[in-house]
Amino acid sequence: MDSYALGRYLRDTRESLELPLDDAEAKLKIRRKILEAFEEGDFEVADISQVQVRGFLRNYARYLKLDEDRILLYYDAALQEAGKRGRKSRGR
Repeated sequence: MDSYALGRYLRDTRESLELPLDDAEAKLKIRRKILEAFEEGDFEVADISQVQVRGFLRNYARYLKLDEDRILLYYDAALQEAGKRGRKSRGR
């Protein structure tokens, strides 16, 4: 799964549960801009480390009633995919 697909999955799940981002922000204490970035497939948010990204994703998955470990596996796969694309473009 690439990062865009993971973001879309998170957004689609939240919308299917009819949960507004404002509620997620208030409940999770994660800034709205971070949640929006995640739902756009952008996991390289300024000012937060990869460890924090993983923690936020775990909490967001739990909030959305998703399997936290599976979401982190999807995230790891997205990182690997991005790494492969980065190596290909640098090699040209």
